[in-house]
Amino acid sequence: MSFNVKQLYRRFRAWQLHPADYPVVNVTRCCNNCGHEYTGNFCPVCGQRAAAGRITWDVVRQSVMDVWGLGGRSLPYSLWQLLWRPGYFISDYIGGKWQSSFPPVKMLVLVAVIIYLVGKAIYPEYWGALIEIDNTSVSSSGWHYYYDTASQWIENHLEWLFLFIFSLLILPTWLVFRHSPRNSRHTLPQGFFIQVFMTTEYLIWLFIISTCIKLSGMNVGNAVGSSNYDIYVVSFTFLFIPIIVFVNYKQLFGYSWWGTVWRVLLVVLAVVLCFVGDVVLQYFTFNSSNEEKADGIPQITGVIALFCILFSCLMLSVADIVNRRLWRERGWLRAMFLPLLFLLVFIIMCIVIKVIKPGN
Repeated sequence: MSFNVKQLYRRFRAWQLHPADYPVVNVTRCCNNCGHEYTGNFCPVCGQRAAAGRITWDVVRQSVMDVWGLGGRSLPYSLWQLLWRPGYFISDYIGGKWQSSFPPVKMLVLVAVIIYLVGKAIYPEYWGALIEIDNTSVSSSGWHYYYDTASQWIENHLEWLFLFIFSLLILPTWLVFRHSPRNSRHTLPQGFFIQVFMTTEYLIWLFIISTCIKLSGMNVGNAVGSSNYDIYVVSFTFLFIPIIVFVNYKQLFGYSWWGTVWRVLLVVLAVVLCFVGDVVLQYFTFNSSNEEKADGIPQITGVIALFCILFSCLMLSVADIVNRRLWRERGWLRAMFLPLLFLLVFIIMCIVIKVIKPGN
């Protein structure tokens, strides 16, 4: 038997597009529970499965799994689908195929718990450093106390930290991909579940990559010059986020390779700019000295933050114009009205901040 790579790839692609095969049963059965005669896999009167009959070891396994909420829709099956056909799997779920998927939020929580327990059991020191619980008390007051408390809680629960990071993609994803060839006009609630699935996928790849690094004996600290090298594994896997987003969005929304690349870069860049603008504004606003405030440092940082936010809005509005081909209907001037409006607002705000700058 010759090894045919193309044939294997075609079979893999066919499985990605159509993984489920539901056979049509035309045999008339008698329900063991209510005695109703029917055709199919389930009784239409009481809902009992046609396979319900003799108790086997598979029934025992199913009963044990049901205790932990893992029965019915298999968690391993859903995770396998999420790793090898992530975008198609997510598309099936938001398209209404819930029966073939494990509940996404429950999946995220269970995967986080399982990864933490397995990691701590196999490599306690490694995962203890990788996911270290910070129990130091918060000493700040006022609004800083609530901010620091929330930050500490998020840092101690990686799954919610990653979910927060991916949740930042919901709005720009909706704006950039809402006119896509596949799953067009997807809603923001659907976008939430898209990011929940992607967070789960990222956690799995984080576990796989970090475990491989540990098994290989690679010391990441030699490259970064730090003894606490394990935490850099998480930072290293952040580089995989654009790849995960690209693969998922390529399968989910149906654009071409290049069309998906520039749209994903646009979404990620918009989130990064807004995040950088927020960090810069908070840091200089709360940490500026009186001399820096007199020199207008907070105003300058305000301009930087405003530039990041408005430039993100400008890019997203241009993407919406490209997706909808608005220049064909309205002409270039009317189609570019919103981007030009963002640019005008930025110029006006810069002038206002310059006028009210201390010392002028």
